[in-house]
Amino acid sequence: MQPSSRQLAIAGLVMTTFFWAGNALVARGTSESIPPFALSFWRWMIPTVYLLPFTIQAVLRYRQELLANWPKVIALAFFSVGAYNTILYLAAQSTGAINIALVSSTMPLMIVLFSALILRTLPHRTQLTGLILAFCGVLTILTRANLDTLLGLDFNPGDLLMILSISSWALYSVLLKRWPLSVPLFPLLCVLITLGTPMILPFYLWEVHDKGGFALSTGNLLALLYVGTLPSVAAYFMWNNGVRTLGPGVAGLFAYLIPVFAALIAVPALGESIESYHLAGGVLVLAGLVAASRRSRTEAVADRLTR
Repeated sequence: MQPSSRQLAIAGLVMTTFFWAGNALVARGTSESIPPFALSFWRWMIPTVYLLPFTIQAVLRYRQELLANWPKVIALAFFSVGAYNTILYLAAQSTGAINIALVSSTMPLMIVLFSALILRTLPHRTQLTGLILAFCGVLTILTRANLDTLLGLDFNPGDLLMILSISSWALYSVLLKRWPLSVPLFPLLCVLITLGTPMILPFYLWEVHDKGGFALSTGNLLALLYVGTLPSVAAYFMWNNGVRTLGPGVAGLFAYLIPVFAALIAVPALGESIESYHLAGGVLVLAGLVAASRRSRTEAVADRLTR
């Protein structure tokens, strides 16, 4: 039996969060060797170089649609490629890993808020239940099931940058649904990357002038190849497909898997061990995703009647 488009979208969103968890660990591991604007610029310059030759014909085929909607395309490129990770990498220079993960966990809430404001859609009861369950799971993992850890967090200006970063991605996700361009996902992704990368260039050049570049070591090159392939091209393609298929509200909930995968990756990469709070938090996150991805029969019928 062939998997449905919904099943493929869910599988793609799971892989997306796995790649993004690896991206967070790479960003943390290279924070001393690769400056934030350099990491952001080369993350997108690399796929621009290897994607454009293979997608230019498809892009030209849809040039009329793209030109007719150029303000929307530029806005999507800015909020996704230009702003989101650039601000996130910058925030990582002045705030802690727990703070970053905690603020990032508000992404589904941001997407629900923007969906209500822009799409005029509110979460279904099952989605709201899943949202609460998954958020509790993330808190369990981040605080190690210790309330004192949460109460003892010290927030700083870097956390405000994280809020701005998450808001940028939430707005992009909702606008992607609000402006359904009749352009296939892969050519659209190539256009967003090609337009978004030059937006980062002035900040990168300023950084090089102010702080200098970075060493072309094997570790740095491998890190750039990773962030320029899986968390960028592959993850963005699958995220966009998930938003188109499931809607931004459900797709956003999969962001709660990022700390779960980050903990799992840290076991072989950093020699850490799986603790009971990892398991408890992971169960809550998975339960929340199952609840949010399923809709009751009454809700499904109501949705069909309103179409």
